[in-house]
Amino acid sequence: MGADKEKLDVIKIIRIVGSLAAIAIGVYVGTLPPPDGLTTQAMYALGITICAVGWWMTQLVPEYVTGLMMCTLWVAFGAVPFPRAFYNFSTPGWWIMVGAFGLGAVAGRVGLLKRISLWVLSLVPPTFKGQVLGLVGSGIIISPLVPSMNAKAALSSPMALAISDSLGLPRKSAAAAGMLGACYLGYVIMGHIFLSGSFSHYALIAALPKEFQNVSWMDWLLWSLPWGLVVGVGMTVAILILYAPKEKVALPANYGKEALAKIGPMTKDEKIVLAVLICALLMWMTEGYHKINSGVVAVTAMCTLLGVRTMTANDFKNGIEWPAVMLIGSVFNMASVIGFLKIDKYLGSLLGPFLDSVIRQPVLFVAFMAISVYGLKFLLTNMTSMSVMFAMILSPLLVPLGVNPWIVIFVTFCAGGIWVLRYTNTIYMCAQFGTKDEMATDGQMVKLTFVYMVLIVLGAVVSIPWWKMLGLM
Repeated sequence: MGADKEKLDVIKIIRIVGSLAAIAIGVYVGTLPPPDGLTTQAMYALGITICAVGWWMTQLVPEYVTGLMMCTLWVAFGAVPFPRAFYNFSTPGWWIMVGAFGLGAVAGRVGLLKRISLWVLSLVPPTFKGQVLGLVGSGIIISPLVPSMNAKAALSSPMALAISDSLGLPRKSAAAAGMLGACYLGYVIMGHIFLSGSFSHYALIAALPKEFQNVSWMDWLLWSLPWGLVVGVGMTVAILILYAPKEKVALPANYGKEALAKIGPMTKDEKIVLAVLICALLMWMTEGYHKINSGVVAVTAMCTLLGVRTMTANDFKNGIEWPAVMLIGSVFNMASVIGFLKIDKYLGSLLGPFLDSVIRQPVLFVAFMAISVYGLKFLLTNMTSMSVMFAMILSPLLVPLGVNPWIVIFVTFCAGGIWVLRYTNTIYMCAQFGTKDEMATDGQMVKLTFVYMVLIVLGAVVSIPWWKMLGLM
């Protein structure tokens, strides 16, 4: 206990020192004479933003508190007017998050997500290989329905543990770790290919130049498909090879059907939620035809469930991750303010000569982005803010070359999902906490993240001809 307390005290001191250093750096930058191309207001905004990024790194206070204070200080110091500082809280992307969180929360509470997962698992063979494929497959089906990767990781990992135990796999064995890896692949990593697979995707779109923000649900899926195939197939094969049990194992006969029988027939609430979710997904997928905004669809779907009382007031208050929604809204506003003050163009002109040769070589460019994120991940653990940073710096350089900066947010956000060290990935931590750290060790799981790191780059490289054909490059 004493050693643990000392360790916590040291971490607290480091956080305090780091936070004070961030304030000092922010004040220094904010009071510098503005260079050509920037204004005094831009310097104030830069100083406040640098301070906020530092506080996100130290996490001395909750991240959403830092985000809201950043927006407030922009206004207090006269960097931008209030409507600009909080502009993105009124955009469709922010309201899509609110609605999608609500839909995911009620789908989990009524048991629909569990039923879908068990149904998929009942269709595959009861062997280790079959259940690995079942976990990946069920995760792919669930991924677009729940926008919180943290929630998907926390809710799905106990199911993977139960299946692993039923297979007779010793906890913290290689095979048990493989089951957790399959669960994480299906429910978390494959969520990257769906716009609704993560609420952060909407924040990332908002960070793009305005003319590139019209990305539909089908656009995101189509553009990311080759990457998803490479990563999905590659990691599944890696799990089956690296984590295969030494002896043949199988679930009891009719395991899936019996598990479904235990939860009984579909309830009225499940049927209502399923119908609303299907309608919402179809509307998102066909937005290009009917032109009804995805934010309108998401909020209407949530209000429908509230209106028929399938979604309760408690679901609205506690099911929606309001701290995460506030944080992402604040990150939305970073891109808006930096663009308003033309900071992005200044950074682009400053870094352009150094990055020009890299950007003009597609293979080198995607590898450069991914590897840069791998290195920065040890310092900047927030995947969303890191991708926004890359988008703001690189977009002014890419657009004149005919490259859609969506590629930047996609590659960098996927690359930010590695878990070499536990503290750098809260989603991975949720998966481990969901099993109470009883299913796999970090050492066993780190092998899979190294495979993922290679496949991220490979998937992006394979996607280059596809992106060129679709006019993204």
